[in-house]
Amino acid sequence: MKWASYTGGVLVLVVLVGLIVGYNSVRSYLRSNEFRLMLGEEVGYELNGDAELSMFEWDGWSVKTDNFSFKELNGFQNINARGIDAQVDIGAIWSGVYRIENMHLRELEFTGDFRDDPNREILMKERPVKEKSFWDPLLPDSVEVTGIDIASVQGSAKLDDGDWAWQNSSAKIRPGSTKDVYDVMLAGGEISTPISLADKMTLRTAKGRYSGNRFYLLASEFEVLENGLMIAEGDFGIEDGTWQIRGEVTGSRIQDVIAEDWKRRFMGPLDFSFEVTGKPNTESKLTGHLRIKDGLLTALPLLDKISAYANTSRFRRLSLNEASLDFEKIGENIKLTNIVLSSEGLVRVEGVMEIEGNEILKGDLRIGITPGTLAHIPGAETKVFQRGDLGLLWTPLNVSGTLDAPQEDLSDRLVAAAKERMFELLPGIGEYALKFTGKPIGESTKMALKEKGVILGVAQIALGKASDLLNPSDGDNPEKVKGEEAGAIKKGAEAIKKGVGTIFDIFGRPILK
Repeated sequence: MKWASYTGGVLVLVVLVGLIVGYNSVRSYLRSNEFRLMLGEEVGYELNGDAELSMFEWDGWSVKTDNFSFKELNGFQNINARGIDAQVDIGAIWSGVYRIENMHLRELEFTGDFRDDPNREILMKERPVKEKSFWDPLLPDSVEVTGIDIASVQGSAKLDDGDWAWQNSSAKIRPGSTKDVYDVMLAGGEISTPISLADKMTLRTAKGRYSGNRFYLLASEFEVLENGLMIAEGDFGIEDGTWQIRGEVTGSRIQDVIAEDWKRRFMGPLDFSFEVTGKPNTESKLTGHLRIKDGLLTALPLLDKISAYANTSRFRRLSLNEASLDFEKIGENIKLTNIVLSSEGLVRVEGVMEIEGNEILKGDLRIGITPGTLAHIPGAETKVFQRGDLGLLWTPLNVSGTLDAPQEDLSDRLVAAAKERMFELLPGIGEYALKFTGKPIGESTKMALKEKGVILGVAQIALGKASDLLNPSDGDNPEKVKGEEAGAIKKGAEAIKKGVGTIFDIFGRPILK
């Protein structure tokens, strides 16, 4: 019994000594440069690059280091971290893992270049085969991080369609439910993007997940434009460079997204949904649906012309009860479909447009007006507009030219219809006009249409002068009439010519002298 007790005591002592020796050995190893270099190598093998940690400062099982740097072997990405502190769970070492807890980073900077380069050689860092040391069986062969808190995150990423950048964000990273899955939470910060409608954004919150070399944006809120709020989700491929973002923007204004010279013409609250997709070697594609509620359209040349034709100011400022369209943008090409602009009880515009840079490639619209709107223009509501759906009078409207100098064909058709109708009503004046004019009827002069019934008024003046010519008032003196015949005819001809000239002036071009 004494022998057994003695043997048992010796075994316990050996175990205790072994534990103490092992503990001290592990403790010494963790504080050695060998461990620091090994840790950098392991990170490098995992991320396919070269990683380096500055000297460790230990306080018990808490450790600090000033810097961590990583450079990806193919130049895709670089990571720099400063002000790192963490704790090591010594108990986990006996389970075969280096468990690092409560890791905090003062600052993390990331840069990446994911542009496609066919000449770039893809290199892979291979782990060398090493002979095992005496301590290898006793030491862990993996590293586990229970969480990372980062006070400030900044970085940039170059993609084929432009550069992304962000700064002043905070982040929390936690292990996911399975291996190589990490949940990410971001808060605050400013983001710059290559997306024209959202080139500057302020992050409120974002939740994401990294898995299988792909980052998934699960939910996010951003402040965009002037007062807009964007919610979005999407994903980004670290290796293949493909990405997509889906979301919607509320609370913004149409003035925030249109060209500077249109901001005084088109106003109102703006909401829109969107999807942006991108991949290497191609332009990103932006699609979506845009809605404007209680908008205001003003100072538009076409509306000014219609106001002049209609002898009313209602068209100069259109309150829009409905305004929406679908859009697609690839590079400089913009396609607008399902366009609807409606001012209830006055006018409605529908159609499609396509724009390439500043050039209008396609502008197939139709415009509907309430009956009686253009009654002041002869032939407008019978020869140009036709009765159609919604109880409106409709006509096609073709828009061409450039955004700086757009052109439309409605004005010419209204002028031609008025001319044709006037010729039908007043054939004599029509023949005389054709005789004395050498130019086609052109665009309207707005000022001449301010008086109601001006066209018919001018026609009546011309006919009145012609009547005076045919029925002179001084009938008691035939000789005088005969003697002044040439002057009267000349005077009458000038009066008729003046009257017809005024009709042509209304449409912008006087007859030839």
